[in-house]
Amino acid sequence: MIISDATILITLINIDEFRVLKLFIDSIIIPHEVYNEVSQKPSAKNYLDHEINNGFISIESYKDSSLFREINYILDSGESASITLAIEKQLPLIIDEKKGRRFAQKQGVEIIGLVGILRFLYVENILRREEVLDIIEKLNGSDFHVSSKLLGLILT
Repeated sequence: MIISDATILITLINIDEFRVLKLFIDSIIIPHEVYNEVSQKPSAKNYLDHEINNGFISIESYKDSSLFREINYILDSGESASITLAIEKQLPLIIDEKKGRRFAQKQGVEIIGLVGILRFLYVENILRREEVLDIIEKLNGSDFHVSSKLLGLILT
């Protein structure tokens, strides 16, 4: 079980590679703020609702609203809620934004991003090299770019 921020959900839905998350983990928890952020696009909302109905994604609320407000002073509401929930539940967090990653790490939250997930799936022989390269190509055609340096890290 892992907490997720919105970016990876939006990105993988947009490039039709949501299976990456299902290959990586059995279930994901998201806060309401992340659901709202991902659901802004009707097709993404439909996809998310499908995954919620199938039990892969669950929505939970954080309890410590003062911690959320403190984090939300420097990060957006989705990142703030995800980090708050990860701290409260003592679960790892999927997050890709640099500022959010640094903040979460300072709070002792174990983090992983999309590149780390792809590396894990490759190293564990869950995804073949060609599959990883295909996903990277799709990512680079979207708002999420993977540098050649990061690609080298994934495939080593």
